[in-house]
Amino acid sequence: MSSETISHGHAAEASVHSHDSHEAHGHDHHHEESFLTKYVFSTDHKMIGKQFLITGIIWAIIGGLFSVLFRLQLGYPEMSFPVLEDLFGKWAAGGRISNEFYYALVTMHGTILVFFVLTAGLSGTFANILIPLQIGARDMASGFMNMLSYWFFFLASVVMLHDQDATYHVGHLLYCGTGCTFFPGIVVWCGIALV
Repeated sequence: MSSETISHGHAAEASVHSHDSHEAHGHDHHHEESFLTKYVFSTDHKMIGKQFLITGIIWAIIGGLFSVLFRLQLGYPEMSFPVLEDLFGKWAAGGRISNEFYYALVTMHGTILVFFVLTAGLSGTFANILIPLQIGARDMASGFMNMLSYWFFFLASVVMLHDQDATYHVGHLLYCGTGCTFFPGIVVWCGIALV
């Protein structure tokens, strides 16, 4: 009887083992993801965190470049820099940044660093990468909404960079030279219209 029990127990163990291995290999089919679904329109929190990081780094470079350009003009006020006219067109006629565009450039620099680097870039990066890992979750609660948050951020980036004339007006909307900022009533008071 004991040998029968042992062999029966061994057979049961073998059948359980074979069932587990069949379940591990048979029902776990993953389709191969395309480049677009894996890297561009990903719902994986780590990939979205990397997208926020890369976009934030690009914006940090643009904001830093704005800082260098207006500080260059501030450091050497009597010099003319032809590259400024190439970059900014009519706003830097003769290679010198106009007073109005100087204020707009400083404001755009601050706006870029606060809203596109610190708020979205760094917060989006670390929140997407670290929060699921800290709470032991496999991913964020809603991967699709998480993906949309990045693409709305990216769309805002494209709109901000669209053209220099619109960027100039956005900079003027944020700071019109008298200290007024985002408030609509004050912007109307400043006499600025987005055209």
